[in-house]
Amino acid sequence: MNTNNLKIAWRTAWKSKLFTLLNILGLAIGFAGFILAYAYIHRENSYDRWNPNYDNIYLIGLINKDNLSDLTPAALAPALKAAVPEIESAGRVARAPFEIPFISENDMFYIKNWLGADRTIADIFAIQLEGLSITNSPEKSIGLLSAEVGKKLFPNEKQAAFKAPKIVSLMNEQSGFTENIHGISKPRLLSNFEYDYIAFKEDIAQGKGDGDNNVYQTYILVRPGTRIEELTAKINTIYHNTIAKQREIKGSIRAEANIYLDPLKNLHLRPRIGSDTGYKIVWALGVLSSVILLLACMNFANLMLVQAQRRFKEIGMKKVFGVTRKRLALQFLLEVFAQCLIAAVIACLLISISWNTMITFFRYDFSSFDFNMSVIGQLGTAVLLATLLSGIYPAYILSGYHPINIIKGQFHNGQRAFSLRSALLMFQFIIAFIFISAMLVINKQMNYMEKSDKGFSVDQVVHIKNLTLFNKPAQFASIRNQMKAIPGIEEVTVVTNYPGGPAPSNEAFTYSDKTYSLDHVGVDFDYFETLGMNLLSGRTFSSSLLSDTTQSIVVNESAARRLGIKQPNGEKISICDQTYTIIGIVKDSKMQGFEQLIKPTAYTLQTKCGYPNHPFKCDILVKVNGHSIRSTMETLKKQWPSINKLDGKYLIYDFLDQQYAALYAKQEQLRQAFTAFSTLVMIVALLGLFSMSAFTISLREKEVSIRRVLGANTRQLFLLLNKPFLQLIGMAILVATPLAWWCTSQWLDGFAYRIHLSWHIFAVGAVLTLLLASITISYQAIKVSIVNPADTLKDE
Repeated sequence: MNTNNLKIAWRTAWKSKLFTLLNILGLAIGFAGFILAYAYIHRENSYDRWNPNYDNIYLIGLINKDNLSDLTPAALAPALKAAVPEIESAGRVARAPFEIPFISENDMFYIKNWLGADRTIADIFAIQLEGLSITNSPEKSIGLLSAEVGKKLFPNEKQAAFKAPKIVSLMNEQSGFTENIHGISKPRLLSNFEYDYIAFKEDIAQGKGDGDNNVYQTYILVRPGTRIEELTAKINTIYHNTIAKQREIKGSIRAEANIYLDPLKNLHLRPRIGSDTGYKIVWALGVLSSVILLLACMNFANLMLVQAQRRFKEIGMKKVFGVTRKRLALQFLLEVFAQCLIAAVIACLLISISWNTMITFFRYDFSSFDFNMSVIGQLGTAVLLATLLSGIYPAYILSGYHPINIIKGQFHNGQRAFSLRSALLMFQFIIAFIFISAMLVINKQMNYMEKSDKGFSVDQVVHIKNLTLFNKPAQFASIRNQMKAIPGIEEVTVVTNYPGGPAPSNEAFTYSDKTYSLDHVGVDFDYFETLGMNLLSGRTFSSSLLSDTTQSIVVNESAARRLGIKQPNGEKISICDQTYTIIGIVKDSKMQGFEQLIKPTAYTLQTKCGYPNHPFKCDILVKVNGHSIRSTMETLKKQWPSINKLDGKYLIYDFLDQQYAALYAKQEQLRQAFTAFSTLVMIVALLGLFSMSAFTISLREKEVSIRRVLGANTRQLFLLLNKPFLQLIGMAILVATPLAWWCTSQWLDGFAYRIHLSWHIFAVGAVLTLLLASITISYQAIKVSIVNPADTLKDE
């Protein structure tokens, strides 16, 4: 582009500076949204990709009808390694069922993720310890801290093997329980396999090779090119012919289960067990950011097309003096490119301002995709794509005008160009309406989840992460009495599972000589009262009846329906060689959130079922008076060392409403992200509408003036100018409504408990879209309709 062309481009842009500014701003928003979304998507898809074994690692799980588990028997891994040549390596991982303080001479760290694993796991997941080979070390057990925990407990040590193992105290300094630490592992990039502390052994399940010891996650590393369907069939055969026939698993529900393989690449975003909300967020952000960029490019293309009428003399003169169509097209493309570069600079500023907000919003470390050359590279790619998408067709149209027609004054924009501009604008509002409707549906579903009846109450309930086991009610009686003596504490209980925590174990119950699969929760007296659960019939456990401890059981209404019980009337049900009498039926409760159906559940005070099939009863729930929470917790903190000596001075607690809210934290992120990006989509669409309406209305200034001279009033002129645009947007809403309905229905299908998709939601979206569009257009329409006709017609 020579100097004259630069001057012409600058003068043209300055002459239409409002339109140019709006479109550059639209492009900048598109670029910024695209890069910010890409940063999140890049991070979420980078889990374990750095691992050279990434494509060949699988987690083995069990599926029986609708019940899935990622835990498998201890005997499975060695059996597979010995019998299946496609498997290069197999390893097991056991997770500690509790959280515990690790105390060094320097500091204390509350270990939440404590693992035990076979040494083969270190090779499978590329866990390295500088100065020591985990797989070949003569040590019977090798204990490693993560880089974060190691820095906290041993700030003066390098991330490597220690010269001699270091000792940390567990729970408290006087407990007498210790653990040997052999080193601090190297920092690892994002991975699904995370740990605070991990202990490696040659055989983590030594002496526990029975078939029913379902406490281990089993991972396999398969040979490249292995056919996974055939491998799954082989593993199923081995499981049913050997593992399922062993003494302790034979006859149980697990004996009828089948094997499934879940690839490592799916474990973060789309696991077989767990929520796929993370995948939906990635998908939604990818679509939204691409749409924003596409709409910004459309706005730019629209502007270039409507500017054609103001540049026809320039184009005609250049063609008369021999400028080829190719050179004209290149000139317009370079003009587009220059404006895209300006938009990219503004986008960089927006990204740098928004970066910390992204980190705070997603609560993530984005160091793997920081604001560096990687961002610049992505932005450069976006600039080139935007230039091509928004510049090629306008350049083709503008350079194709015939100079003879222009010189004769026979130039006109043409119906084809007008139809294209209308189609582009209509497409923008189809997209905008879909996302506005989706935003309204997501907000309505989230409000439903927050305000609807869950079957229990977590308000003012404190969850204490206790370490002492209270599997028998008699063991907890003294603790409960001491805690209830503190002013402000209303109810106290201890449980195996709590709302928002790990899902209850699914166990086999015998009723009327038939086997039923029910969730099993171990509770204590006052459990239902602490959580405000409603009793439908019968009664709950009573501390005044000693027989309740070992002879009584309470079921929820789903379990009662499955068993065919309407009223508890002395029915007997058995589990783990222990028979109970059903004494009460409680209302169903959504303990695991709204995405999963409520499962039939049984509650007992004491059971012969043992770990791992039935977890320990150690999580304490405390109902506190809402007017004295702070003072009550301060008093409890002071008295805790004397109340529970094993925990010592470390009273670790959180509020149960926060725990439960974590179940739909990802959904809340989706709502906020969708709201933010839908707003950007609407802003970009309105910018395009503003530019197009302003330019189109400006072309009708003389028509408006003539109509005013002939007696048209301001209201008539206002409706005349607004009508074409509102008709176009109305058509867009009609086309978009079934698409929005289908998209939102697909999202709602992921919830077991959901709102009814009513036409009112889409009506609100339509009114909102039309209102915003009317406000955008009306400024220009009013401005033109009140102009003095003499000022417009004086040159005629």
